[in-house]
Amino acid sequence: MVSLEVIAILLSGIGITTSLFYYSNVLTNTNKARQRDTVFQKLQGFNLEYSKTYVEVASYTDWKTPDEFREKYGRITNPEAYAKYLYINRVYELAGILLMEKMADPELLFRLYPYGAVISLWETFSPLILDQRNIRKNPGRNLAFEFLYNEARKRYPEIRHRNVEYT
Repeated sequence: MVSLEVIAILLSGIGITTSLFYYSNVLTNTNKARQRDTVFQKLQGFNLEYSKTYVEVASYTDWKTPDEFREKYGRITNPEAYAKYLYINRVYELAGILLMEKMADPELLFRLYPYGAVISLWETFSPLILDQRNIRKNPGRNLAFEFLYNEARKRYPEIRHRNVEYT
């Protein structure tokens, strides 16, 4: 026969185990909510102006070399176009930082910034960014954006960008 002491110990154990599971679940949900809040606080660029700017910058494809880009869209020759390029570039850099620092879930980021857009923008502008890193001596230029691109490419290898030849 089971004594009252054994039943009390079993009930205490069940209560503690249930409390631990509940507390663990609360921590997980709180962490997810904190990540979402961080993402939405940092990425407040989703409005009509952002959309117009993205569409315009994504159309800057009529250049072959970084020097040609600078002639058409550079900060001296076309300051408004260059400012738009920098804005979009920094938005994706920030998204990459959030991903690198594990402050945002990759699936959430790729719902906000579709992987096709990440891949397309990086592959369009990577010659310019790599030129700025190597020739212009700015080795840290857009490392987080590149990290975001590599994560998108790893998750979605089937995406093909219109301006890149694949081997």
